Amino acid sequence: MTKKYQHTSVLNLQLIEHLKPQAGQHFIDCTLGGGGHTEAILKKNTPDGRVLALDLDQDAVSATTERLKQYKDRLIVEQADFSDLQTIYKKHKDKLPIIAGIVADLGVSSWHFDQANRGFSFKDHGPLDMRFDPDTQSLTASEIILTWPQDKLEKIFREYGDIKQAKKLATGLIAWRKTQTKQKQKPIKTSMLVDVILRIFHISEDKLKRFKIHPATRVFQALRIATNQEIEKIQIMLPQAFNILMSGGYLAIISFHSLEDRTVKRYFKELTKNCYCPPEDPTCHCDGPVARLINKKIIKASESEVASNPRSRSASLRVIQKI
Repeated sequence: MTKKYQHTSVLNLQLIEHLKPQAGQHFIDCTLGGGGHTEAILKKNTPDGRVLALDLDQDAVSATTERLKQYKDRLIVEQADFSDLQTIYKKHKDKLPIIAGIVADLGVSSWHFDQANRGFSFKDHGPLDMRFDPDTQSLTASEIILTWPQDKLEKIFREYGDIKQAKKLATGLIAWRKTQTKQKQKPIKTSMLVDVILRIFHISEDKLKRFKIHPATRVFQALRIATNQEIEKIQIMLPQAFNILMSGGYLAIISFHSLEDRTVKRYFKELTKNCYCPPEDPTCHCDGPVARLINKKIIKASESEVASNPRSRSASLRVIQKI
């Protein structure tokens, strides 16, 4: 049974403090989710400021549009991938001609983890799916496990999961796969993958109790990122967002793991360099940096927020201002 869509947005107070929304200004929320960030902005840019909000998940779009219906035409919602931000914005540019700020919360919503039938969590028994939008995406995490070659599996486990024994894991999965001739015709279950992971690393029930982080955590993270092409889409979205911003506008990104944060940090660093000409160009044609960092150190959730929402512990906020 599908649960009602619920999600608690993280770093709301810090986000509003750095976005500085004013009356009549327009904003874009690239990741609507439960609408916490969008609603916080709408409360500040009243009476006629608008928010264009995107989300790939139909459940999030439907539930949050209904929850925020009191904002009427001040909220424009699109079911879309944020890598298509430029195209979506062009559709609504007449209603939001100048964008004062853009936010993206790169984390997976709590709701996704709580839905056993979506396969995001190793704590539940369900199909190993992990697609944000099953209607438009074909590749599932199960297909990755059952069909990808060893070198590709090893690569995603190392790069997307920071798994030190990525080669051992990939080798073990290939060996297990050869014994599963009947399984190739149907999706893997999340609990099945967990059992295989524990066997590959020779982790008994007694040993498992001594782990602070479950051995399957980073494996599931790597599979989710690969299934949804998350890093590639972040790399596509960031320059689109920056180009849309007005001069003086803010771009705020919340990430939840080191690979996401490194991707954002690297892009922000490029924008704040004094020279961004190609290395082979002997003469600099730059007018200086095109953005400035608002926070040199990442902004983290307060102790009180972590206590009330433990998933906020790993959230990191970076903000730049377009010059």
